[in-house]
Amino acid sequence: MKQKIIKVGNSGAVLIPKQYLDTLKLKIGSSINLDLQEDSSRLVIDVPAKYMSMKVPLDKEVYAVGQDLLKRYLPAFVKLAHA
Repeated sequence: MKQKIIKVGNSGAVLIPKQYLDTLKLKIGSSINLDLQEDSSRLVIDVPAKYMSMKVPLDKEVYAVGQDLLKRYLPAFVKLAHA
């Protein structure tokens, strides 16, 4: 979805559509993580696990390994997905 950056004080802001907020169970004031991936020119919004509902319990160490793999190899995964 294409969005414009709007001015908020000395910063820029992007509006998140209500349907996305609802799907991710986010509310105004919820915390998210931003990650700049300079090698792929991407700004990634990561929703902390506490906002996501999981039906299967996940071991914290397994989750951490998965997050690390995604962080390191996301550009390669994106290229594979678009190949």
